[in-house]
Amino acid sequence: MDLTIDTDKDKMLRIKQVVNDGMLDKYKLSDEVKEDIVDFCDINRERLRELSLRTVLKVADLAVSFPDKWEAFAENTVMKR
Repeated sequence: MDLTIDTDKDKMLRIKQVVNDGMLDKYKLSDEVKEDIVDFCDINRERLRELSLRTVLKVADLAVSFPDKWEAFAENTVMKR
């Protein structure tokens, strides 16, 4: 039985589940920002270098470091050119 997660849709479902289970709680972000991070990854999933939990953590790091500009920084760091 193969339980790997192959499609982007399946990956996003898993990402949403893990985030809802508290993966980003240590960042002390509002629920709205957490949702924005997941939405950013979902909307741009075809342009991301890698669609993974690690990418979500990288984007969350940017949201903490640059609360007003994290999306612009994410476009330059986690997306394909």
